[in-house]
Amino acid sequence: MVVYIALKILLGLSSLLNPVQAVIKDDIYGLIGLVPTQLNGSPLDFDKWTKDISLSLNEEQQQRVAWNIPWSDILETQKSPQDLQSHINTGNPFKLKLWMSFYWHLRRFRLLNEILLSNFALELRNLKSNHPDQWNNNLQNMLQSLPRPLRLLVKTSRLCLEHKKELFYITAGNQLELGANSNCSIWEVKEENKEHWLRLVNVCDDKSYFFITMLSQGASHVLFSAPNYVAKAFCVLKARPAEGAGCIVVKFL
Repeated sequence: MVVYIALKILLGLSSLLNPVQAVIKDDIYGLIGLVPTQLNGSPLDFDKWTKDISLSLNEEQQQRVAWNIPWSDILETQKSPQDLQSHINTGNPFKLKLWMSFYWHLRRFRLLNEILLSNFALELRNLKSNHPDQWNNNLQNMLQSLPRPLRLLVKTSRLCLEHKKELFYITAGNQLELGANSNCSIWEVKEENKEHWLRLVNVCDDKSYFFITMLSQGASHVLFSAPNYVAKAFCVLKARPAEGAGCIVVKFL
């Protein structure tokens, strides 16, 4: 009778452990081998699985798993970088760590292209603007590693658009003004529904706006009158921060 009760209690305790806790109890690295399998499943199942891990593991354990994922093997045998990026986002703490680990792997092996960089930058912008409580030194280091034009667009909420040579400024209604900068040369940066586009809205006239693509990551940018590549365009040269507003220099075409 005593043996039976002891066995019943032991089984009862083990049944309280979810699969993640059970693996951790034996070997934390067992989870690393499960990640590729889970990535082959549906995004919904992967989201649920990573939420379970976020709730079951402490910060250090999550970090140990995320930074030991065999990304090279996964990319070689399972998915393209774009496919993986669409699977991994920042929806829960463990997913966020996987997302950062994946970024640094791509950067280390020079696999980041304009689309991947744009997606990472947009997600960083979303975290910084809408989830400041999640912002930390790891995300700050990631931001600092981005190309400078993307870094500016992630960090700033306003841009000042200036025609440098003759000191003209683009203002509300896309008009050029000669003389000192004014509030009407300042533009709020808003996210656009279309992929990789940001909307710049004039602070003096919310019906005046430009569009900029995050896929343009060199020293030059193009400001479009609509979120497509055949719209009327302005050329932005040598992005540089300014006092308060994060100013970028513009040449009118």
